[in-house]
Amino acid sequence: MHIRIISPAGNVKAKVVDAGVATLRSWGHKVTVAEHALGSYGRYSGYPEERVQDIVDALEDPTVDVLWATRGGYGCMQILDRIPLDIIRKAGKPIVGYSDITALHALWSKAGVQSVHAPMMKHLGDDPGHRTTKTLRELLDFYAAHNAWPQHHNRLFMAKAKIQPVDADGAPVSLDNGVALANADCPVFVGGNLSVLTGLHGTPFDYDYAGRILFIEDIAEQPYKIDRMLQQLRLMGVFGVLMPDGSVDKSGAVAGLVCGHFTDCPDDPSMPANIWDNIRWVLQPYQVPIWLGSPIGHELNNFPVIVG
Repeated sequence: MHIRIISPAGNVKAKVVDAGVATLRSWGHKVTVAEHALGSYGRYSGYPEERVQDIVDALEDPTVDVLWATRGGYGCMQILDRIPLDIIRKAGKPIVGYSDITALHALWSKAGVQSVHAPMMKHLGDDPGHRTTKTLRELLDFYAAHNAWPQHHNRLFMAKAKIQPVDADGAPVSLDNGVALANADCPVFVGGNLSVLTGLHGTPFDYDYAGRILFIEDIAEQPYKIDRMLQQLRLMGVFGVLMPDGSVDKSGAVAGLVCGHFTDCPDDPSMPANIWDNIRWVLQPYQVPIWLGSPIGHELNNFPVIVG
């Protein structure tokens, strides 16, 4: 399988990319590095036009199977409206990454093409033997053989991770009770980095949340900012709409909320609750199942999730 390495956001050190590429090649894949992937323009890997060119070139190259981001950082919001949806849709090629790449996952989802929220070059190079990396390798092997992702990957991930869904009061919720997965045998995941998601709200590139399982993670954010972003989701109706009679209109709501790592987000003693309890409090009126402590985010335990 041919993997094209791109840097759609921040610039990256060549040695980090070299190490990640070496891991992918050791798995038997052909790997090429985009023209501007190792470039630098301030904090970015290149001008917006250059980053877009690398993405479009990879999408239009008939030999390329997968696009893989070197890192996140910041920059994807600058290029969302410069990548034609019809090119993504016609190519049908997944993009792999997380953090700021959340914005591109949303774009791919808008085009109706699945993508993979998963580790990038530093993780692949630093710890190629880690269990999450091994899972990613197995996922790639399946895609190489079938040109499609395993239908039940997300469901198996949830079971393998042994994260117990709870309701807003902290009571366990059955994974198979129909409420948690909206009667879906293969739950559709949307989401990613919470801060990046907030930046997408109100734009044409935000996700369609209805009936999906929303997963979120973040890094180096203060708890009150996390609450503010959750309140924004709540006010958008992502968790449902409270009706005058006290019932909840869930026609546009998510089927569940998976909470990954909140790395370097220490509890704030001035907040009345810690992050987990605050999340339950925000969702309490909406009866949305919640998974807490999922291995997704800015840590080694960052299991791949199929988006869309």
